[in-house]
Amino acid sequence: MLSNKEDDIFLSRWINEELSEEELSEFKSHPEYEYFTKIKQGTDSLVIREYDIENALSRIKSTRVNNTSKKRSIIKLVPYFAAAASIAIIIGLFLYQMDTSFATNYGKQQIVVLPDGSEMILNAKSEASFNKNEWKEHRTVSLNGEAYFKVKKGSKFTVKTKNGTITVLGTQFNVQSQNKFFEVTCYEGKVRVNNDTIEEVLTKGKGYRNIEKRAPERWSFESQKPSWLTKTSSFKSTPIEYVFKELEEQYQIKIITNNIDLKTIYTGSFPNTNKKVALTTVFSTLGMTYKLSDDSKTVVVE
Repeated sequence: MLSNKEDDIFLSRWINEELSEEELSEFKSHPEYEYFTKIKQGTDSLVIREYDIENALSRIKSTRVNNTSKKRSIIKLVPYFAAAASIAIIIGLFLYQMDTSFATNYGKQQIVVLPDGSEMILNAKSEASFNKNEWKEHRTVSLNGEAYFKVKKGSKFTVKTKNGTITVLGTQFNVQSQNKFFEVTCYEGKVRVNNDTIEEVLTKGKGYRNIEKRAPERWSFESQKPSWLTKTSSFKSTPIEYVFKELEEQYQIKIITNNIDLKTIYTGSFPNTNKKVALTTVFSTLGMTYKLSDDSKTVVVE
């Protein structure tokens, strides 16, 4: 949309109310939507005085204008030009200072090529941002959600989350940071993980996870990339509240639980391309029954 520059007149179509319902819905979920709305509201409130060019030219031709009146006419126009210039400067500074942001919708993924050629792949309902203007000095990405990174070698590359910070020089790794769930897996090279309580160094095939007040977990694996890149969500000894959250984000549903212990541990996977199979797989494994609402938006679990 805005970020990948595929539609150079996207904002123009939005201002003219020419977006489709799907495009508008996706734009509203984008982190930059609020900023552009404020700009639009500000420009809409401007009062532009109409000016009759033909009458003005006619008066100039029929009237001898002395130097004093010329100066007065020019002075009258100055406020209008100044106002227009001020608005342009304000909008320009606003857009220059704003971080480059990305956000994915339910069940969607997005590949982002960073300024140095590194890649970031966002999983469903995830947000990330970085300052393009400072990228050469600070390769830093802020993340909320889940993303897979393929980092080109160079200066320090940092991923900041509310649960911890990941630092690398050049490697491939996956980060998931949501609420009190924090997990980092290294697929190539070396990754340094820091938060308020630990400093962990991960090498290829090593993972680290911290969930709420549970003791930190460390494990080894042999997979070459996260399963969600191939449209499958996988879990290893994970509380079902996070499994349910993943189902909600992949299929845009709301899961309602009745007398269910959300700390119950789940190990398994489900496809991200078939809602019925995904629900059946998870709940049958857990020995639970569920009912899907008529509009397929709500799942009641018992």
